[in-house]
Amino acid sequence: METDSATTEFKRWATSFSGCDGGDMGTESSPSIWVCGIEWGGGWDDATELQKEMAASTGTPPIGYTDYKHNLAYTYNRQTMKLLSAINGGRVEDYEQFALEQKPFVLGESGYFKFNLYPISFKNTNHALWIEEFSEVTGLKSKQSYLEWCRENRFPVIKAWAQRYKPKLIICFGKTYKSDFMRSFTDIGSAENHEKLMDRDLFWYRSGETMIAICPFPVNRNGLNSNARLQAFGDRIRSLCHTV
Repeated sequence: METDSATTEFKRWATSFSGCDGGDMGTESSPSIWVCGIEWGGGWDDATELQKEMAASTGTPPIGYTDYKHNLAYTYNRQTMKLLSAINGGRVEDYEQFALEQKPFVLGESGYFKFNLYPISFKNTNHALWIEEFSEVTGLKSKQSYLEWCRENRFPVIKAWAQRYKPKLIICFGKTYKSDFMRSFTDIGSAENHEKLMDRDLFWYRSGETMIAICPFPVNRNGLNSNARLQAFGDRIRSLCHTV
């Protein structure tokens, strides 16, 4: 198989805490809320950043941001703060105050952890952005091979994190990746729940004490692109988390 050719260095990195921004993973007695995206945005134009990330990997969870203002610096992070503010019982309009007081994903703070299904940074999910240098570093011939390798080798590691740390809620962004989120977090036979909120799809599941919510991506025209939608999803997820 094409996916069997991954380099030793890439295997080590991709099955550790690569692709994570970090924060507090929580414990069974003090569970956190996890936010899972697809992959880091921005994009690496060559393999230099990938090699740096691989070399710097320690095999331990990242400590998180050093400043809460990082949560306000990018559209994706701001939208995430708005949703979390609503889930916390507040209003999305107060997201800056929420970010200041709760400091999600920030070093030394508790209650929130942020990461991605896939560890390499791309500007978007277009397979054409895979470059030959990535193949040389990873040993994988294409973006498709990389995705398949992660599904087989990285997703079980992510699932083990959830089983170990038992988050109370995992928010997943990107409904077109629903099968990947399910593979990473849900149990075989988990009941799928689906509802529409303001013309947008919410899928949710339960795995033990963990609730998994798969939401539209928060930064595109078909996603959670308004305060009203973010409030509706946040309020609904909050109510589901309090339902036994």
